[in-house]
Amino acid sequence: MDGVEFDIRSELPDALLTLSPEQRESVWGNKDFQRLEGVGGFLRCLMPVHLTGGASVTYSVWLKLDDDQLRHALNVWTEPGYVDLNLRGEVANAVKPWAGLLGEVARAEVRDAKSLPYLVAEEGSLLARVLTEVWDRDDVLSRIWHPLPVPVRQQITPTWSIERTAGLRPREISNAVRFIGPGRTVHVETFTVPADHCPDVAITNMSGGLPERCAGEDSEHDGELVRRAFWLTATVDGKPQHELYGYAAIPGGLLGVTCMYDDSADLAWAQNVWRSVRHEAGR
Repeated sequence: MDGVEFDIRSELPDALLTLSPEQRESVWGNKDFQRLEGVGGFLRCLMPVHLTGGASVTYSVWLKLDDDQLRHALNVWTEPGYVDLNLRGEVANAVKPWAGLLGEVARAEVRDAKSLPYLVAEEGSLLARVLTEVWDRDDVLSRIWHPLPVPVRQQITPTWSIERTAGLRPREISNAVRFIGPGRTVHVETFTVPADHCPDVAITNMSGGLPERCAGEDSEHDGELVRRAFWLTATVDGKPQHELYGYAAIPGGLLGVTCMYDDSADLAWAQNVWRSVRHEAGR
């Protein structure tokens, strides 16, 4: 991660994202300017954030402006006067994990004639912290629900987490999380188990007939956390599909992770995903 930089683009101001397709037809704008009568005008700006490990992520977020400022920005956008552009408005996108950023007063100033204006925070604001502090790499990147070129630790519940490997896109589906990418899918689900069931018993009950069907298995103990995995090859729509069913259990709780992969050589990848499961009590 050292020195890695990401750029994340907010497609539209949040106020326009909620519009129906028919309403959006009335929006004027392009990739840098947006305006809708009765909603307001918006300009795209840059918000760089520093992450642990020497990395950074630069968000392009929208700043809501009054019409006079929007018109002035448009007039000087490709002119020499662009370098002197200085605007004041409100942040128009909610960006996780910073609850409360939407609607904060901010300025925008040009630092490079070849790039978008940068957000400048009011003293003492949340935006000021976002722009100046160093933020936890996994906490920030795991909120970006697009495929990333690097692995990131994804929180499944306040106590359970797993590594989301590079190239996988997360989706929430009815009490579970799924990571999807070319040739690879990971399904993660948590369960509550009876308090009087030790982790080994909980895994045995959950795994059912897998031991008889599997081509291989592995188990390990990590303190009170017990892990066990089974792998096999199934036939789906007439084609072979490789599957790993992994479990990680503690007294009173269990996480199940199912990895499905097209290439049998990805067994090592699936095993690493299973082994990456962590449980941190009291988070």
